[in-house]
Amino acid sequence: MSDFKVHNIKEEIIITANHNPNGLVKYHVCYGEVDWEKNGNRKPAVFLLMSYDGKMNYQVPAHLTLDSEGETDFEKVYEALTYLKHKYQIHKKFDVVVK
Repeated sequence: MSDFKVHNIKEEIIITANHNPNGLVKYHVCYGEVDWEKNGNRKPAVFLLMSYDGKMNYQVPAHLTLDSEGETDFEKVYEALTYLKHKYQIHKKFDVVVK
């Protein structure tokens, strides 16, 4: 069971981080299922990951920068988190099936 992941991504919004001028650092705002206990009890969740040079990082927490001449990383990620939260609450409320 060593390959078992705590999360299962169903939808992902990828945002290039402002603090990296070459565009190789990205935020991954995700909707999926999580199983913290790794016992099969999956729950829906919205979560945030980061990638560096195309490689997903599971060890370093996402750091949302607040300084920018335009829209901050925090604002972009918050908007994506809010979008996924509302989208999947509506689907759950009305029993819409996403395939």
